[in-house]
Amino acid sequence: MSLFITSLNSGSNGNCYYIGNEEEAILVDAGLSCRETEKRLKRLGLSMDKVKAIFISHEHGDHITGITVLAKKYQLPVVITPRTLSHGRLQL
Repeated sequence: MSLFITSLNSGSNGNCYYIGNEEEAILVDAGLSCRETEKRLKRLGLSMDKVKAIFISHEHGDHITGITVLAKKYQLPVVITPRTLSHGRLQL
């Protein structure tokens, strides 16, 4: 089973990385809007259907912008430290 890693975006306007195989995947950071994340995944032939969780590296806006909508829409667990959750002022 091969592992697929791709950057959906990297930079001050949003960071989001998809890591997965044929069956399941995770997102690392969610700095893009839900709509933009879905659009970029579709362009690559991927979808949120395989995503099982979202991991957040830190609380900067370019890493967390889409987290609330993505997590709620797809009912995904978010792996985040308590300090990052607090500093990001997130309601998950």
